[in-house]
Amino acid sequence: TGSGLNLFETTAIARYVARLSKNNLLGTIPEETAQVDQWVSFGDTEISANGSAVRYMINGYVPYNKPIDTFYRDRNTRALKVLEAYLATRTFLISERITLADISVASVLKSQFSWLLGPEERALYPNTVRFFETIANQPAIKDVWGESVYADKSAVYTPPAKPKKEAAPAAPKPANAPAPKKEKEPEADEEEEPLVPEEPKAKNPLDDLPKSNFNLEQWKREYSNRDTRGAGGSLEYFYQNFDKEGFSLWKCKFKYNDELTLTFMSSNQIGGFFNRLEASRKYLFGSMGVLGEANNSIIAGCFICRGQDYKPVIDVAPDWESYDFEPINLENKADKAYFEASLAWDLEIDGKKWADGKNFK
Repeated sequence: TGSGLNLFETTAIARYVARLSKNNLLGTIPEETAQVDQWVSFGDTEISANGSAVRYMINGYVPYNKPIDTFYRDRNTRALKVLEAYLATRTFLISERITLADISVASVLKSQFSWLLGPEERALYPNTVRFFETIANQPAIKDVWGESVYADKSAVYTPPAKPKKEAAPAAPKPANAPAPKKEKEPEADEEEEPLVPEEPKAKNPLDDLPKSNFNLEQWKREYSNRDTRGAGGSLEYFYQNFDKEGFSLWKCKFKYNDELTLTFMSSNQIGGFFNRLEASRKYLFGSMGVLGEANNSIIAGCFICRGQDYKPVIDVAPDWESYDFEPINLENKADKAYFEASLAWDLEIDGKKWADGKNFK
């Protein structure tokens, strides 16, 4: 600036420029200013950040990982659904005129519409597209942004082509070359041992447990393909086949529910926890949910673990100690009801009803 002020970070610069405007881009009252900050932050952390994580992987800036790609795309979808519902009855985010919040969120959408969200995805968010086009076609903004570019399809990861090996030209065979003398093969006891012996692969102690007749992978398929309750349901299959000697059941509840805010963000937290349990997939099944409403919710559910202790299965996730675990006794009526409700996604605790959930399978 003329005064010698040097600013960095996009949001700080945007707020400074908005404050110089005569159009009240930061709102006219403190409540509106707070909402502007809220939506600018939402666009940055709930939409832009998730899209960037996907973009870094599919462009090769970081190693590609399919589960992580799916995780961030799901987070992005949830954020867009929140925005779509909010815009159903609104032209702008805050008031009846444009603010910095509208410009900031629309700039994030401009990027994602150009590569991440193809026609099929954009069709799911008509209110969001309408909002974006309203902002993008404001004369002062269009002069800077130019024409909007829309992706023909959602960008996906394409593995790099393996380079072809060129065959080395064959050496000319000398005429009448004498046959090479065959060297004497060393005796078996004369063979050299490798300088560095190969280390044996570490074996998971859970693989040493006595074989169980309960096939966890089959249970996962039955759970996915049947109704949970009722005749012929997955619970009926479970009780007919469960091996209580080879597996154990556990309640799982988040310890810090007072830190939870929006339910979709809590559901994303469950998804992140499940992603970090990937190394135990063959030993574990889980059903966890968010119960309650925004700013008044809890995370709870259950796990089916190989063996009689949850810790060797669960502690592969660095954040496992953020959850409390309690054994489920199917002979106990309350425990059995909790287990069945967790699987059926109709668990209710202290008046808080199941709002959203995820399965680890």
